[in-house]
Amino acid sequence: MFGFDMPIENKSPDELSLDRANPRFGLAHADTEAEALEILAETANLKELWDSIAERGYESFEPLVAMNEGGRLVVLEGNRRLAAVKLLLNPELLNKEAARRRIPRLPADKLATCQQLSVITVGSRDDAAGYIGFKHVNGPARWSSLAKAKFGVDFYESMSQQQSPHERMKSLTKQLGDSRGLIIRLLVAYKIVLQCSQLGIFEKLDIEEGNIEFSHLYTLINNPDSRAFIGLSRAPLSESMFRDNPVPDTHHAELALLMSWLYGERSVIKAQGTDRPRLQRVLASDAGLKELKVTGDLGSAEAVAGLKNDDWLEMLAKAATILTKATTDAAVVSVELTEESTDQARSLIKRIELQTRQIKSVLITE
Repeated sequence: MFGFDMPIENKSPDELSLDRANPRFGLAHADTEAEALEILAETANLKELWDSIAERGYESFEPLVAMNEGGRLVVLEGNRRLAAVKLLLNPELLNKEAARRRIPRLPADKLATCQQLSVITVGSRDDAAGYIGFKHVNGPARWSSLAKAKFGVDFYESMSQQQSPHERMKSLTKQLGDSRGLIIRLLVAYKIVLQCSQLGIFEKLDIEEGNIEFSHLYTLINNPDSRAFIGLSRAPLSESMFRDNPVPDTHHAELALLMSWLYGERSVIKAQGTDRPRLQRVLASDAGLKELKVTGDLGSAEAVAGLKNDDWLEMLAKAATILTKATTDAAVVSVELTEESTDQARSLIKRIELQTRQIKSVLITE
């Protein structure tokens, strides 16, 4: 399905260039081949490839995919393998001595297998997009969510402008295999990341933009109050929100604050599963926001923000559901309980009765 009806050629690694637009590079935007190698050496776990080559030699069962671009043969698929081979053959391509020391010195017979790499040459990035997307989005060599979002943005924007946004999104959801809602969040969040980069927000906050925990942002913007904080519409996310510089000029200060709370030295997110929902509650409260701006303490800000009625009712509903299940199971487990377990159960029931009376007393009105 994703193959190419084109001949496979052998090329020397020196004839091949890394793709500095590849999503695996995140937002680092290397300006030179040397910088691209430095980035991959630090982030792409080349060691497992080096170990494999040391044991079995370079295996060409899967060709690299490349295209001619600006007089260079740029590898669109296989950058990690190309980087591993280039550095094995010439460790001096890395500037840092510490990085060079991590490259193993292999025997001549193993290095000989790296001298020629099998390559398929395609006419354009679009020709290779289906294959690359399948392998890295749904296949065994998956990209990070940030890289996946970049691929999605590039794919969406490369489609014909004659197609409606809805038609393009439908094609993209089919390509990525995720829900429309998740993909819109990924794309909008990626545009926000680009905007932060262009505004110099990451640089001011000393944040390595290629290493951000992207899921913090794309999960947060699913919340209407969180979107409103940075000037986005409270309306459900849609294709119309996917645009360059989505955050209006009037909310750049709020955007910088949000990035600092998500990623900077003042980050309040220690555990996404618990801290992100807490931050969302604070973003919905003027008093909570004021406290967070002054103290930088999420716990204190959450206390000032207070609980929302819906949150409290949801907790009560969950407690009722659990008690219903416990009531249903009581007849079954009671015959098997030891005397000690029975006493423990009676003690817990008394606590539940006491807490229920306390809640009822608060809710009583004259």
